[in-house]
Amino acid sequence: MARAARLIVLGSGTAVPRADRATSCYLVDPGDGRALLVDLGPGAVHRAAAAGYDLDRLHAVLVTHVHPDHTADLVALDFALRNPLPRAGMPPLRVLGHPALRLLHARVRNAWPRWLGSGRDRLRLEELGPGPFDAPGVAAAEAVRVPHTESSLGYRLTLPDGFVVAFSGDCTEGDALVELGRDADLFVLEAAVPERDFGGGHLSPERAGRLAEAAGARHLLLTHFYPAVLEEPVEPRVRTAFRGRLDLARDGMMLDLVR
Repeated sequence: MARAARLIVLGSGTAVPRADRATSCYLVDPGDGRALLVDLGPGAVHRAAAAGYDLDRLHAVLVTHVHPDHTADLVALDFALRNPLPRAGMPPLRVLGHPALRLLHARVRNAWPRWLGSGRDRLRLEELGPGPFDAPGVAAAEAVRVPHTESSLGYRLTLPDGFVVAFSGDCTEGDALVELGRDADLFVLEAAVPERDFGGGHLSPERAGRLAEAAGARHLLLTHFYPAVLEEPVEPRVRTAFRGRLDLARDGMMLDLVR
């Protein structure tokens, strides 16, 4: 009997090191035991294994943008796949993202030419632009250009039972974010900075709440917290606008993706 689809927060923090918050990574299990990762912050591959998803259970990786706190474990992943034991007889692991990701990967491999990649390459880079694409285990997937960097993409995944989960990645305000989270069952949205530090690169809890309410999201999961944003309670600031279910991400959090 198939189990419920679930989301595991592998990293809810930022580039600022914290004992309780690793850098960005989220794991989606559509209910078939396979894993789709969203982002590859430092240590993401190890944290996936600690959650029970080793290399043989990883079927795809979606990268939101090429900042180091979202891509650094691309090195660890490529190096691990060089080992002859993991994924024997399995197709290459798909890593999908903006075309800038291919350039980053090429430069990384150039830095360690003897140690990354193999004669039977087990990692396959796939370039994405805005629009639908194929992803394992989900009924539909769409990439959406979000305002943060030139390489920034948000992802909207529809699971086989119709459940919609949307990931903003790093972002700031914009109509594209409202459409990304439109009527989503779960909207994973960053709230990186306090309102006093808002400068257009990230969201504050207040602004994240307004975006989620405008989108009509049913459940909002806030994440990507810099230390300063947690100096005061986050929930009251979100509740100035958002009326749906609200959770604050923490490392190791597990959510069933069921309506």
